[in-house]
Amino acid sequence: MAKGIINKNEMECVFFLERHIENPCGVFVDGKFEDIRKFYIREAEREIPNLTNPFARDYLEGVIRKYSV
Repeated sequence: MAKGIINKNEMECVFFLERHIENPCGVFVDGKFEDIRKFYIREAEREIPNLTNPFARDYLEGVIRKYSV
């Protein structure tokens, strides 16, 4: 790949994870909404070491920081 070209597959992965962290799926359990945001955060944390694009890595780390408590 040419220097400076963003790996499209990495960015697609990052945006997929970001979208699901920002707006996680969920269900009502005993009248309370339960989502699976933590699952997607764990998946994002597992994916970060595999990212070669520093912008993708920084962006995903920022999304994780925003929603991690």
